[in-house]
Amino acid sequence: MDFAGDMKDSVQAYVQHSLSDDLADIPRHYLNDVASHFWVAESGGSIVGTVGVQRRTREEAELRRMSVAAGHRRQGIGSKLLDVAEAFCREQGYQRIHLTTVTLLQPAIAMYLKHGYGLAGQEEYGQVSAQHFVKELGR
Repeated sequence: MDFAGDMKDSVQAYVQHSLSDDLADIPRHYLNDVASHFWVAESGGSIVGTVGVQRRTREEAELRRMSVAAGHRRQGIGSKLLDVAEAFCREQGYQRIHLTTVTLLQPAIAMYLKHGYGLAGQEEYGQVSAQHFVKELGR
């Protein structure tokens, strides 16, 4: 919501959908398949970051639910979560990682680009543009 600007209603609807979908049942969506996983970053007993990996195919994973709490950004937490998720993907034998984010999240996009993700496409959803990124994992 910190980046929603004048699109708060649309972003809030997306957040509510997420909370009632995969985030409402993390074990079922992320932990029942050994090739998927979900991590949290904690500070002072509170969750300050999350990231999930879901299997798309035998060769491809999808990075999902990357988030760092507003008061904990720019401290390297997102990069550490991304490193953990990528290491897991390599251990699972994935050849590439896909992710989708929205253009509102410029700091996240900058982090993905810095970590070697390349833009693979873009779609328009009303006022919001979704960007698809891919990273090839080296062996």
